[in-house]
Amino acid sequence: MHSPLKIKPDLLLIDDDEDVLDACRQLFSLSGYMVRATSSPQKALEILSREWDGVVISDIYMPAMNGLTLLEEVHKVDPQIPVIMITGHGDIPLAVKAVKMGAFDFIEKPLDPPTFLALVKKASTVRHQWIARRETIRDSLADELLGSSAQINELREQLGQLALTSQDLMLEGPRGVGRTTLASLLHRLGPSSGGALEQLDCALIEESASLKAAMERARGGTLILRGLEQLSHECQHWLASFLLEAERRQTKDVRTIAILETQAETLVENQQLTPECFYYFSQVRIKLPPLCERTADIEPLFMTFLKESCRRLSRKLPVVEARYLDNLRQHHWPGNIRELRNVAELYAVGIVKLANVQRIAASPSLKGPLDELVEDYEKRLIEDALFLFCGRVTEAADHLNVPRKKLYLRMKKYGLDKECFKPSKPGRS
Repeated sequence: MHSPLKIKPDLLLIDDDEDVLDACRQLFSLSGYMVRATSSPQKALEILSREWDGVVISDIYMPAMNGLTLLEEVHKVDPQIPVIMITGHGDIPLAVKAVKMGAFDFIEKPLDPPTFLALVKKASTVRHQWIARRETIRDSLADELLGSSAQINELREQLGQLALTSQDLMLEGPRGVGRTTLASLLHRLGPSSGGALEQLDCALIEESASLKAAMERARGGTLILRGLEQLSHECQHWLASFLLEAERRQTKDVRTIAILETQAETLVENQQLTPECFYYFSQVRIKLPPLCERTADIEPLFMTFLKESCRRLSRKLPVVEARYLDNLRQHHWPGNIRELRNVAELYAVGIVKLANVQRIAASPSLKGPLDELVEDYEKRLIEDALFLFCGRVTEAADHLNVPRKKLYLRMKKYGLDKECFKPSKPGRS
């Protein structure tokens, strides 16, 4: 026979006075709560977990462990577990201190049943809402952040915790790893989701007045700063001072997320990022790994992007050979997730392309003048980039690390038309 499931209680009562325990147990049991009562704080702590959706009710003064110590231990499990303190008249200052430390509330002896029941119901509702919110965030992150690598699992955990707060933070990582997407996701899942989402390209900001205006537009919401180090030092000084002062006065009404492509310490060493900005944003920093460091996620990501593209284009899902998936895993992916998505989009329309792999691998004995060989190789690189980005010249230029104007000149030289690299629409020959 299967052993019965252990059902967690709704309420956990802790008191060294058996009479008080019996009275409280009877009161809450008659009101429909599942109650666990104990005189041992240590046994009570063994029941708790981050997923537990109940309320702790404890006497504030007990010989084995006082209420303040118990509160600290409960918060080590989960700071959001509501703890209600029962206090005698002489222990009210201690109860007030407990509330300042994060207790939900306290109630004074002799206990008034209607008041006590109302307080517990309020705490229970808050806890249920908090658990439900966590589950929503966890489900959203599972849908948005695909993969099972250690890096992506750690990232989900970090973002899950940050989505419950309004903390400012720094997102570090190379282009194409999804920095702006994750910043937008944090806004959507966070407490300020009802406010505006403002994105600012720091390379275009010349004075602090523009930053001030962006802060104003994002009030109650989120401000994403792309390329923080590209702000002038004057603007960086203003930003750090403004944010630190708002934090000190507890008047901050905008969540600010700074996006960096290069490691922050390197930017400080190169005097691109001021120490003040580094200090402020590095209090919470998330490092996004390049795709080549999470090879276990490449196949599920590719198949997801491929299915999305086929669904959008009303095309049948093509067969993907195991050898091609091996090529995907072995590729370096300089364009990261963005590059993988583009390769999947091309595959959906029948263009089996893995930027440069086939051509670099197939290089038999070379014949011909060096200039012609160089030009032919350059043409092929440009063709690969244009295929990869479906004829989008700006993205191809970024991928090749050349100015867009220079790429246009090379395309003209080799007779390459960007329209020829755009996928055909369904039904078009």
